[in-house]
Amino acid sequence: MMKKILLITFFAFISVSVFAQMTKENNYGINKLKIEARTDFDCFIYDDATNSGFNGKILNFIIAGDINDNFYYAYRQRLNKIQRDYNFFDATDYLYLGWRITKNLSLTTGKEIVAMGGIEYDLAPIDVYYHSNFWDNFNCYRFGANLEYTTNDGKNTFTLQFTNSPYDNAILFGSLYNYSLHWRANYKHFGPVCSVNMYEYKKGTFMNVIALGTTYQFGPVVGYVDFANRANGEQKDFFFKDITVIGRLGVNLFSDKLQLFAKGGFDINETQDVNIPFDKVYDVCVLPGTDIKFYGGGFEFYPLKNSQNIRIHGFFAVSDVARRVGIEEDMVAETENNTISYQVNLGATWRLNFINK
Repeated sequence: MMKKILLITFFAFISVSVFAQMTKENNYGINKLKIEARTDFDCFIYDDATNSGFNGKILNFIIAGDINDNFYYAYRQRLNKIQRDYNFFDATDYLYLGWRITKNLSLTTGKEIVAMGGIEYDLAPIDVYYHSNFWDNFNCYRFGANLEYTTNDGKNTFTLQFTNSPYDNAILFGSLYNYSLHWRANYKHFGPVCSVNMYEYKKGTFMNVIALGTTYQFGPVVGYVDFANRANGEQKDFFFKDITVIGRLGVNLFSDKLQLFAKGGFDINETQDVNIPFDKVYDVCVLPGTDIKFYGGGFEFYPLKNSQNIRIHGFFAVSDVARRVGIEEDMVAETENNTISYQVNLGATWRLNFINK
């Protein structure tokens, strides 16, 4: 792992040197080059047991820029996930080449973020503290292509995406695909991020997702609301049987140096009974029989003036499990029922911006 980290660091500094003269003469080259990291102290309380300790959550390397007026690139690597040679790209969040076909139309190809709606899904993992069961289990980075159209006012972007399926676990040539239509907007008080998705998990069989989310801001009050409905074409009821709902409410204080927030949500899957073979399951991210609520609150503090490059956070969260299921001997089986656990967390995030245009 250390060799790979040193290799990427070397690549970063070589890239800076190569593009330095070019960047002085025009806007081509590296527009963004940074490393960001987060470390936390966690304390988990469950029944009569308490487990705690310090840990490193995220270590990212990010580079993006323009090759010329028409071509651009972006790359984010989670260095903390690199373990072996064959899974280097598993730790790559995105790595794509973009082509600006016209002022409004562009095409990207490479490893893409699966184009699904919802604000919490849209956030980088380094910015998510406690989360839904679906967020924890969905494979959200796959190789493929995006075709994007942005309106003249820049407020709306529509994306048509074709990638490998997030349910395709084959090393090569799984022949399962994702087809997604995605809409992102930026209005005065709201920032919708919505999609309709078809994720193939068996040949010709799809998990269909409608994901709706929006940020909101009214003065110092900020937050977001997410709703996702998942359905297989074989199930009886298409809506409201397999869903995730999330809401966050925050208040910015002291010129945005401090935010106090509360967040909660739930995952429910009532499409099938437990004690069925795993290969018959419609939704492998939120297994049938799941009924989990989570809620809590905390703070984010930015000590630097007019900068978010250093962030101190803390939160208290509750996981209220009415029913949790898992896989035992290739069967879906109940693993927990009517249990509550608690998490106390304090951490720091820092971003080192070598280039930020």
